[in-house]
Amino acid sequence: MNFEQFDAFEVKLDFEPAPRPERTHIGLVQLANDHTLETDWSHLLREQAALFSTRIFKENGMTPEALDAVAASISDGAVLVGDGLPMDVMAFACTSASIVIGEEKVATLMTKGRGDIPSTNPWTAAQAAFKHLGAKRIAVLSPYPTDVNFPLRAQLIDAGFDVVALAAFGILDDNIIHKVPLQSFEEGIEILLKDNDVDVIFMSCTSLRAVEKIQHLEDKFGVPIVSSNSALFWHSMHLCGKTAVCPGYGKLLSGTDI
Repeated sequence: MNFEQFDAFEVKLDFEPAPRPERTHIGLVQLANDHTLETDWSHLLREQAALFSTRIFKENGMTPEALDAVAASISDGAVLVGDGLPMDVMAFACTSASIVIGEEKVATLMTKGRGDIPSTNPWTAAQAAFKHLGAKRIAVLSPYPTDVNFPLRAQLIDAGFDVVALAAFGILDDNIIHKVPLQSFEEGIEILLKDNDVDVIFMSCTSLRAVEKIQHLEDKFGVPIVSSNSALFWHSMHLCGKTAVCPGYGKLLSGTDI
């Protein structure tokens, strides 16, 4: 069969393009060495949101220099997300890089070439989540070394929050952060809560495997727990005028009025 014969043989079909599914479309730029966010969000997306992501390079090492260098790749990564498909919101998935690079610069880089849509990152999202929860006194559980924790605390204070305690694992290797176990979370939170009046505990870093543990930790310690990944999902939905409804994953994502 030659091409002309095949052309006559082939049945030509027509179709009417279906509308975009009625879900919040989240465009995500994450780091190549983030081992957690996709797993965490797999529990949260359900039928309420659709995720479209790409990854960008980050040199291994939790240093301000390595984090700042990520800025050079953000825009190129953002334009690759769902090429030809409109997003409702763009989300950058690195808390520490957002701190080092700066929230406003990250937002500009994320929306370049994406049109007039909102943008968020875990650092911006966490602060919005604290305000939503009515939290003023923040205790931070961090995997970072001291030179990353220092600006984290300073920026929270500049934003009007009281950092009543900060406990850190001091991890330098990006590929280890996701391996911090529940027991270490519990031990760290016990230290944070000792002799401190805490409104919320912030578990910083998208690579911490915290989302599945949040409800357990809230039930055990009786204080709201916000992780970078829970805050980022909640704020992505919030910026689109939607309520994240994820019962069983903590107060922030309960879908109920605070």
